[in-house]
Amino acid sequence: MLVVLSDLHFSEAQSTQIGAYRFNRNLPPEAYQSYFQEINHLARANAIKKIDLVLAGDILEISRSEIWLEESQRPYQNNDDVETGSEPEETILKIMDAIEKEDKVSETLRLFRNIKNHFDMEVELHLILGNHDRLINATPKTRRQFWKMFGIEPSDMPVDYYLVVEDIEKNPFALIRHGHEYDPTNFSMNVEQLEEIPTHIPEKFYRQSSLGDITTSEFGSALPWLFVETYGEDAILNDQTLLAIYKRLMEFDDVRPTTAWLSYLFSTPGVKKQETWEIIKPLFTQIVNTLSDHKQFNQTLKQSQTISKLGRVLLMGLLKSGIFSKGIPYWMIKRIMKIVARSIKVKSQAKWAKKEALIRDKKSGCQIVISGHSHFSEVTLISAEKGQERYYINTGTWRNVIPASKNFKDFGRLKALTKLIVFVPGETKVLEGNQPWAFHYMSGVSFGDHRHLNFQ
Repeated sequence: MLVVLSDLHFSEAQSTQIGAYRFNRNLPPEAYQSYFQEINHLARANAIKKIDLVLAGDILEISRSEIWLEESQRPYQNNDDVETGSEPEETILKIMDAIEKEDKVSETLRLFRNIKNHFDMEVELHLILGNHDRLINATPKTRRQFWKMFGIEPSDMPVDYYLVVEDIEKNPFALIRHGHEYDPTNFSMNVEQLEEIPTHIPEKFYRQSSLGDITTSEFGSALPWLFVETYGEDAILNDQTLLAIYKRLMEFDDVRPTTAWLSYLFSTPGVKKQETWEIIKPLFTQIVNTLSDHKQFNQTLKQSQTISKLGRVLLMGLLKSGIFSKGIPYWMIKRIMKIVARSIKVKSQAKWAKKEALIRDKKSGCQIVISGHSHFSEVTLISAEKGQERYYINTGTWRNVIPASKNFKDFGRLKALTKLIVFVPGETKVLEGNQPWAFHYMSGVSFGDHRHLNFQ
């Protein structure tokens, strides 16, 4: 039995705490414990002998941490530029240590380290990296720390970027990726230019930074960090306007669709749009001017396949001209935020999954492509030739979601949770006319507090 989760984004909250406000975005361990009990209950009922549990990328939130900013560094650097014993390596390890010490994460990691105690059958844990935890593979020391966090024998071996699950006859059955491979803004190779996506993509593309790393760092982390640096913790805590805007900045990643983020910021309750702009204008100006002289930004921009060569030249020319040294106009912020929104835009990745070499090869035996990344849960039929159904499944996320109304004027708060359980060929009773494999896909949202199931 195959169980796939993605985009857990275990993160540290120490760097974002001001006063009594601690922005801990991690789920409680009870959510995972309840799911383990549910899986075990289902596996027992179907006489399953082994469970393959896959965490398919963005397991740890390495990119979006204000610890980078505290150390005067940025995460948008190539893995190969992170040397053993270097400051970037120490920052990665510091972030991993901070994540592990978070109360909710600490208890959740204990569940994974003792995973065998939660199941009545054999269970194997598989880990895949995504774009937000890419830097875990930077050095042997960061890799050893990662394996140790999940109770796996520490090793210098790189963490996998994809997994091919075989059936009982050792034929490929399922291909699992994180999914950023289908997104040229968050992956250094543009698969849109390929007729067919090879199962094994050269590792160098996984080790390079991308444009998405910049937007995550500068608009996900730097904006709220600069807000505190500019106005001061005491002033923010004692001014309801500043505190309300700060909370909005901290929720950047959760707004859906991402194109509504500026509207979310400028619809802060009790604060007029012009007042919000005057407060955050110095922060945007500082970010743009910082990028103009940032070596890692220039390097990432050059290797990005999302922006044309002419576009890169024009952008760098504008930044280096100093035209925005004293202030940045609102029209430019709207333009920048369109690029940011596009870099994390929620959209179906099924059309890229259809280009996977394994799924295109009708003789391979591959029946399903699974990924996450977009936080957009979906099940899409790829083909059904001669009654043989092949599917693409996106595992969504286990995170909070702030949905926008159609006119971007109103916003809500939901909790997202997606579960995928796949029975590989040989694990289900095949009736006449039925497929030799099956899956259970449960994707939805919840509102408010709710109790987790507790199987005895």
